[in-house]
Amino acid sequence: MSYGPTHIAGEAFFQPRNGATCEDDGYMMTFVYDWTTKTSEFVMWDALTMNEEPVVRVALKQRVPYGIHGMFVKHEEM
Repeated sequence: MSYGPTHIAGEAFFQPRNGATCEDDGYMMTFVYDWTTKTSEFVMWDALTMNEEPVVRVALKQRVPYGIHGMFVKHEEM
């Protein structure tokens, strides 16, 4: 995926879709930082199609630093 010359993406994470029927049935997600505006977005794509247009694109109120790593857990596991 290309984010443009002023954008940098972090490490992508895969989240299986509820009721997934195959290995890549889920979502790829990452944080994207625009160094010209100093803003970050959370971006998510359908992993089955990997269409250029994301499924979700959310502007964040705070910058997410380069190299951020995360872990997604179910609410019951917290």
